[in-house]
Amino acid sequence: MNVKTNSTYYKEKVLHPIFTDEKEIPFLYLNDFPRMKLHQDKATSHTSKSTPVLLEKMKNDRVIAYVPFQHIPVMSPDVSPMDCFAFILLTRALSKLILTRIYELWKVVEVEWKSIPFEILRKALLSWKSRCRLIAQKNGYKTEHLKK
Repeated sequence: MNVKTNSTYYKEKVLHPIFTDEKEIPFLYLNDFPRMKLHQDKATSHTSKSTPVLLEKMKNDRVIAYVPFQHIPVMSPDVSPMDCFAFILLTRALSKLILTRIYELWKVVEVEWKSIPFEILRKALLSWKSRCRLIAQKNGYKTEHLKK
């Protein structure tokens, strides 16, 4: 499944809710929220002219820091544990389905996400440091094809 998201959708349905909804990031990470930084890749919906404007506003209004786009390599490998692991599980589950409505998609994502055992997510997060080291050893090149 290869789905493209435009910047309006990304801002309205992804960024705004997770950082302003009291049930999401601010609530889940109450004590750590001031230390958090949003890291994104350079997908076009993330780098449109309006997305950094929103991020800057959120930084000022809600004290949400983000990694500036100029600090992210153009061909950066996906080092995020969620990109490398959790989203792969979700994509596999979703690729087996034929959905016709967006609310069906969100319902399936919610069910699939809740079905991933916490210990599996924990291991993915704990592997992040070694993954970053591997990327540094490979001078920033992608490592998905390498056996670890």
